[in-house]
Amino acid sequence: MNKAKKPISTIFTFISIIAVILVMIYVNQTRQANKQKETSLEILSEVEKLLEMDLDNDYPKTPRDVAKLHGDMTRLLYSGLEDGEIKNLAIKIRDLYDEEFLSKNPEEQYLTNLYSDIALWNQVNRRIEYNLVANKENEEFYELDGKKYATAYISFTIREKRQTSELRRYIMRKDDEGKWKVVGWEYIPEQ
Repeated sequence: MNKAKKPISTIFTFISIIAVILVMIYVNQTRQANKQKETSLEILSEVEKLLEMDLDNDYPKTPRDVAKLHGDMTRLLYSGLEDGEIKNLAIKIRDLYDEEFLSKNPEEQYLTNLYSDIALWNQVNRRIEYNLVANKENEEFYELDGKKYATAYISFTIREKRQTSELRRYIMRKDDEGKWKVVGWEYIPEQ
């Protein structure tokens, strides 16, 4: 009789172990799914906040603030948003651009170029993870042809196969309303 109970208890133990493993896998996958969902909701709420900003009445005061806001918007554009969110944010980011920049980059062409660029990033699974204002000591203010200019720097941390960073130098010009507007930017190579 003992011999008959031994295979049954072995089978029961084996089934119990498999059941525990399956439950652990399920719990782990549920946690990961919830974490991804929370991250997605955080990004969405950040996009919603930026889209609701009233840049006519609450425009950033300093060149550094303008660069920070542009960096935040850029990070979100390159973090896996849906097409509608990309378009809305891309149109909103144009409020930070100087008239000269806007005239050289009409909205339709700008959107086409942006969607193409984002598609390339998505193909190689490239994302901007975060950004921060950098190199405060290198920021400068100057005057050229009677117009006031300023520079500010943003560092972007990018995840592809590995984590890298890119430093972007923003050039801004003060408009007739006293707002700092982005004229352009350039990437500063790592040294």
